[in-house]
Amino acid sequence: MRTALLACLVLGGCSVSQAGGDDAARTPLDAAAIDAGVIVDPQAIDLAGSFADPGATGSDAFCARGDRAKGYRVGVLVTFGASSQCEGTGSAKLAGETADLSLSRNGDGDAIAGCRFSAQFDGNALALPGSVPAACAALCSDRASLAGASFALVEPGDAAAAGASGRSVKRLCSG
Repeated sequence: MRTALLACLVLGGCSVSQAGGDDAARTPLDAAAIDAGVIVDPQAIDLAGSFADPGATGSDAFCARGDRAKGYRVGVLVTFGASSQCEGTGSAKLAGETADLSLSRNGDGDAIAGCRFSAQFDGNALALPGSVPAACAALCSDRASLAGASFALVEPGDAAAAGASGRSVKRLCSG
């Protein structure tokens, strides 16, 4: 029993701590892969750009304008057929591969509160979580949800984001 406990303590001491953030979690293998160009440096990715759904419909959209230091203005449209959708605008902050989104206006321009969640962004694709706060329902028509939506980067940069269109919102990332 003592041997098993000692082995667990020794092995536990060898693991990489995730508590210190992205830089603390970077292993020598990660650093070598970044240096070799095998994986993207999470501190170098930029959310600014125009995104579309990777599926067959092609009508879902996400856009972000801004930068990592000052934050981003974002817009999102997720469709479910001709009349069912989620649409809204707000802001985002990017930390490593985590985009913290706060959607504050629905497609009609009405202010909403409490629609905040974290999405995963690897530099090429943005994946919303499988569950979003109940307040996000204010962005959606009946039987529609933002939960689990994903988007692929179509074109990077603020200029591309400025052209992203919605249904009720003419330009999701205008201004």
